[in-house]
Amino acid sequence: MGNRSVPRPSFFLVLPDRALPEELGVRTGGIPVLARHHSGRPWLLGTMPRKQLTIHAEGQRRLALLGTTTATCHDLGRVCDRSRDIADLARVSNRFAGAYHVVGSFDGRVYAQGSASGMHRVYHVVMDGIRVIGDRMDVLAELGSLPVDDTAVAMRLVRGLPHPLSDVPLWSGVSAVAAHDCLMVETDGRGWATRTWWRRPPPELSRAEGAAELRSALAEAVRARTADGLVTCDLSGGLDSTPVCYFAARSPSGVIVKTSYNNDPGGRQDLLWARRALPVMPGVRDHVVESTDTMPDFYGGLLEVIDRVDEPTQSLFCAPRIGHQLRYDASHGVRTHLNGLGGDQVLCGSASWDHALFARKPLPAWRRARALHVTDGHSPWATLRALCDRSDYRAWSARIIRNAAAAAPGGTRAMLCGWALAPRFPSWLSAAAKDMLSEAMLRTMRDADPIGADRAEHHELSEIRDAARMVRGSAQLGARFGVSHEAPLLDDRVVEACLAVRREERVTPVEWKPLMKAAMRGLLPDAFLRRVTKTGGGEQLMRGFRAHRRDVLTLCESSGLDESGWIDMAEFTAAATPTELELPDTSLNEAVNLALFIRGSLDVSRNIQWNSR
Repeated sequence: MGNRSVPRPSFFLVLPDRALPEELGVRTGGIPVLARHHSGRPWLLGTMPRKQLTIHAEGQRRLALLGTTTATCHDLGRVCDRSRDIADLARVSNRFAGAYHVVGSFDGRVYAQGSASGMHRVYHVVMDGIRVIGDRMDVLAELGSLPVDDTAVAMRLVRGLPHPLSDVPLWSGVSAVAAHDCLMVETDGRGWATRTWWRRPPPELSRAEGAAELRSALAEAVRARTADGLVTCDLSGGLDSTPVCYFAARSPSGVIVKTSYNNDPGGRQDLLWARRALPVMPGVRDHVVESTDTMPDFYGGLLEVIDRVDEPTQSLFCAPRIGHQLRYDASHGVRTHLNGLGGDQVLCGSASWDHALFARKPLPAWRRARALHVTDGHSPWATLRALCDRSDYRAWSARIIRNAAAAAPGGTRAMLCGWALAPRFPSWLSAAAKDMLSEAMLRTMRDADPIGADRAEHHELSEIRDAARMVRGSAQLGARFGVSHEAPLLDDRVVEACLAVRREERVTPVEWKPLMKAAMRGLLPDAFLRRVTKTGGGEQLMRGFRAHRRDVLTLCESSGLDESGWIDMAEFTAAATPTELELPDTSLNEAVNLALFIRGSLDVSRNIQWNSR
């Protein structure tokens, strides 16, 4: 495994303004310097593309945005002039569209912040007594020679981990900064503190008001990515990718749009709806139509995936298809690929809204909840019991973890109007692993606090950040091709525009994504906005699984998962046996993602020459 060629990651590090201990200086010495403190000492190190770095430097102050943004160096200079203290940088993200990290150096003190959605994360470690900040766990762990946390890694086999379990770093000694917090480090590199920089907006806007905000925010989010030239964009004909395509088509450089289809029942619906939207997009340079038969199958090509990411996500399962897209982009000189990921999470909200509404307006809440629950076969008694449950987050979490470990039916009930979706322990998890993980999960959740004021706020933020985790992974995959894989719908300003709308107006049980329809009315054709269907990929999934089931088992073996003690291989093999009528067990995806992560990020020799090109 050590001889496999793993692509060099794109990353950055932030150092304090002080002389480094000799060992730390040696470890970081080969990494390119992106910017320096006023003193001349290295401040920003890394391998990320220079085009993703916007920086202002004057006197004792430095401010940089790392990512995609509408901000200019001059804009950042005005921010520095108006900031009294480094803590004032928490307001930077309120001013500029895009998705980026904020990093500052004021009089030797260092500031670092990611994005509220979780697309851009901040981590830190202590090396030789000095706190070093970075955007990737794996890079920090490698520089610090930190050991893998086996329990944290094994926990990623559990589907639907509740917050904060999904954010537990996979290496001992690496600390994660919450997405809504920023990190400040003193000049000595030892003193440090975190503080909250982001709070969700109160849901006070009407749908009409929110639609105007969403339209403006999405247009700016796309503009932040189209300023540098031609882009490609997925066009599924849905209410996520189509608005993104519309705004991309307004850019001077235009856009290449891509639509896929298949010959399964309903498999050409996306193409039909995409063509209905195209007449209002004169900036489309080319509409590339591709059959899914020309793409890697689901579960196909997994044995060739060697990408290095810093956590296992669904992006790894999708890596062969993502690579197929980005390879096309790179061959056509395109450096940015836009998608509609995150749309479901920001536009559809959480069914747990009904739980919060029930305390104030029980009858409307009951009607909304029943409209959702009856289609899933839940009884009126189950709905009432869920609406009346007042368990706090810690008590609820303890109950669903115990239910999941015991495979108890109470786990299903907990999902109705719960704080989040209930975690699911796979049937093939070994008894020892189940005991180890349930104990570790319960221990962590004893002190856990929700990230929202009620179940709905917590649930929908958790879903948004789960989507961002996958998008972050796909962005790390894109670095190998030199193409940025971007999801404008998960930009903080776009997320805020959606969250600011009154819940009952943002989502209704009787209309699909009414807020986006309102935002795009008058821009996209009325006939297009009447779409109520969404194409699934069930048939493709079943075909791919039947064709490549052996690859799933090989992946488990080649990664060492079969000898980890975490998996009951007899049960795993049974779960990985396809049937004619059922979709593959979704828990297998967690195993695939973890196996690919182990092969690409844990089980290879990584003596990387950082300054090699």
